[in-house]
Amino acid sequence: MAEILVVERMIVGRRGTRRLPKNLPWDIPGRDQLEQALQNAGLAIIAVEKVDEAPSPADPSSDDKSRLRAELEALVNEANESELARLEEAVSVSPDDGLDERFWGPAPDSMTAAEAVVADLTEQFAQRRDLAANSISREAAAELLGISPQSITDKLESRKLVGIKVGREWRLPRWQFAPDNTTGTLPELNVLQAAFPGGPVSLSRWMMRPNPEFDGRTPREEAITHGSGSVIRVARNLTAAGW
Repeated sequence: MAEILVVERMIVGRRGTRRLPKNLPWDIPGRDQLEQALQNAGLAIIAVEKVDEAPSPADPSSDDKSRLRAELEALVNEANESELARLEEAVSVSPDDGLDERFWGPAPDSMTAAEAVVADLTEQFAQRRDLAANSISREAAAELLGISPQSITDKLESRKLVGIKVGREWRLPRWQFAPDNTTGTLPELNVLQAAFPGGPVSLSRWMMRPNPEFDGRTPREEAITHGSGSVIRVARNLTAAGW
């Protein structure tokens, strides 16, 4: 499991076990001074996979902290590199963000920022699991299209098919298959994936939702009925608008 360090509030002067993990990757001589300075400031650094504490009656917020740590552990286990970077950024909030607090208010503390990212990623992972459950395997896709499993892999790597990895296995969302098309799939999936401002999970949700740009049809229905050109155009507009 990847390690992630979290700076969190604690009760000033609280006694107990050392809060700095022994393997903290900072090779500095003043570890004790650093720990004491953090404690005096009401802060502690923890490694989420090292901590397994019961809620403290003296600290009403400790229940929330325990919940957040559990959620972080679950996310770190599932997250890819870019998602881990988001978590690390969220728990490394800089007090000097260049924004005027008179207008924007104080910057969120690390726990608040982490909670927001955890909530967002938790929803994304739930959507990913739902998508995987409604997708087919590489072998099933090969049989459906009448080609070899290796050809499916080649198409996935060139983005001519849409897929997500579940462990070591590919899963291919059903929406991209179109029996009436000569190729058996929606056209120009590689261009669509390059144009869309998101990954396979977000793209899959977008393709299956009614869209006012297509008179209430889903982008999938639009691509089947009128071709992929208008769908790709709207996807590019989403990217240009920052979605």
